[in-house]
Amino acid sequence: MASKILLALLLLLAAATPASLAAIDVAQMLANKPQYATFLRLLTQTKVAEDVSRLKSASVLVVPERSVKPLLSVPAEKLRTILQHHVLIKYFDPIQLGEMKTSVAKLETMLSNTDKNMGTIDYSKDKDGQMYLRSPGADSVAKLVKVVAARPFVVSIMEISTPLLCPKLLGPGIAAGAGGGRPRGKGKGKIVKTMSAEEGASDTASDVAASAPTASA
Repeated sequence: MASKILLALLLLLAAATPASLAAIDVAQMLANKPQYATFLRLLTQTKVAEDVSRLKSASVLVVPERSVKPLLSVPAEKLRTILQHHVLIKYFDPIQLGEMKTSVAKLETMLSNTDKNMGTIDYSKDKDGQMYLRSPGADSVAKLVKVVAARPFVVSIMEISTPLLCPKLLGPGIAAGAGGGRPRGKGKGKIVKTMSAEEGASDTASDVAASAPTASA
C-alpha cells in the first residue's frame, strides 16, 4: 500500500508544470474529481478553500464520498473549525513523511495560530510503512490512503480514510455521534506503539502525543 502511494505521488510530480505552481486553488485541483465533491463543497461554503489560497504552502487532507457522512453531522458553527483542522500549514507528502527521523510527530494545522494544543494532528507510521493521522484526544485514527493531487513543495491534497474529528473542537456529546475511523489501539496504526526518538517509548497514547516533536518541512 505504501509503495502505491509513493508511485502515485511521483506520477503527479512528473505531470506538474511551472505554470501550475502559481497559486493554491483547491477547487481547481479537485474540479474533475467527483469522489471528493461533497468535501470540496464544504470547503467552499465555509470559505476554508479561500483561506488555503492565502497560504504559501499547505497540505489538504480530504475525505471521499463514501466516508464524508460524519462531517455532515457536524453543527454549522463548528464545521469551519473542523475543516481548518484538515489543512496542514506546510507542504507534506508521503516521501517527506517517510523520511522523518521518528515514526511519530505533531503536524501543525491552520488552527495552530490560535490554539497550539488543538492546532496539531498526531502522525504515526507502522512498521509496514502505512501512515496514520489522529486528532488530539480522538479514539480513532485515519489511514493515509493516497495522494490525490500535488504541486511540488507548494500544495498537496491527500485522501484519508475518515474525517479527523477532534472531541475538544466539537464539544461534549457531538464527537460521539459524528465519529468514525479505526478504533485507537486495535490493529495497525495504534498510536500507543510509536515513540519519540528523544523520549523513548511511552506507556499510553496520550503520552506519545504529548512527547511527539512538531514536524518541519
